Amino acid sequence: MKKILLIDFCNYIDYPIGGYLTFSQNLISVFEDQLVLIGITTDKNDPVGVWCKKNINGKMYDFFALARYNNRSKKRLIPDRLKSYFLLQFYKKKILARTFQNVIIQRQEILPAVKGFGFRNICYRFPGIENPLSISKYWMGSYFASFFERIFFSSFKTVATILASADEQAINEMIVRSKGKIRRTSIIKFPTRIDTRIFRPTNKQDARNSLKISTQKTVIMTTGRLTLLKGWKFMIDSFSLFEKKNPNSIFYFVGAGEDFQKIKDYISLKCLDQKIILTGQKSASEISVFLNASDLFIMGSYKEGWPTSLIEAVGCGIPVCVTKFSAAKEIITEGVNGYIDETRDIKKFTDLMLKALKLQIKKVEMSDYSISTLKDNLLDNWPLV
Repeated sequence: MKKILLIDFCNYIDYPIGGYLTFSQNLISVFEDQLVLIGITTDKNDPVGVWCKKNINGKMYDFFALARYNNRSKKRLIPDRLKSYFLLQFYKKKILARTFQNVIIQRQEILPAVKGFGFRNICYRFPGIENPLSISKYWMGSYFASFFERIFFSSFKTVATILASADEQAINEMIVRSKGKIRRTSIIKFPTRIDTRIFRPTNKQDARNSLKISTQKTVIMTTGRLTLLKGWKFMIDSFSLFEKKNPNSIFYFVGAGEDFQKIKDYISLKCLDQKIILTGQKSASEISVFLNASDLFIMGSYKEGWPTSLIEAVGCGIPVCVTKFSAAKEIITEGVNGYIDETRDIKKFTDLMLKALKLQIKKVEMSDYSISTLKDNLLDNWPLV
């Protein structure tokens, strides 16, 4: 069995939440112990800086922890992107005590870090196309954005396969930024995948009963990391206007993140404490229950790749209303399963929410987004050596 080294800055179980973690978990689901993992740990019993065995979902994996974190989401003094780069450099010799050829990477800072590791067959996946430092939560990030991107694009000489979870426009914009380092013919469009055994339509009444939500409520929901780029203020302001027209409505934020307290404070400022519920982090199966209990799913993101949370909502067969971001038009057929607001105008978005509530979704087709096809699709585009 040809082994595959997956390098990410997560614990592969529950931290940090978001699209990176979900894709890594999907890879684990389909490749199982064919994978060898480099990441971080939140377990006090895991050693750091050495190869060990780690139990994930009942299977043992060869695992190398670059660092130990607690699993509380907060803004750290040293950015994770910078930390992961230098930790990979620091542990290079120990990592390469084992030989690897097939390597999967999906974080921009990791690719330059392993440029000199001698890997023969790297598959790089763009989970989003934008320069991460240009939208960094750290004030100094934008000052280094151009420098970082030059280093990043120069690292593609060692990449065998490039996958992009983004739409055509975003891909073309990235190619221009690469200044000839990447060509369109080298990029394979590769949608985000979900577990359609979990994210599928179920009975709304049963879902509401399990969550103790009244059938008289109009339930709005969003999922994902609680961070500024997800547009939480825009969504709260939109719901505030929506709630005036639908007084019996309630809004669930499902997820965790560094802006939890800011969101909570803003909800109080808007006097919506009884109307907007922050549930905290939930498992995939729990998120599916919330989705199936909902009447409408919304997203107010400024930037996305091919958003996992949106695909999960569509997979559960509920109407969606989102702002304009990459891949939205490929996932949403307006007037059929949802609407896209291109203005970021609160009133316009609220009007679209009201329209989306009236949609009747009769059929959900998710074969292109199912993890059941992930392994075959990946290996069709990335032959192992």
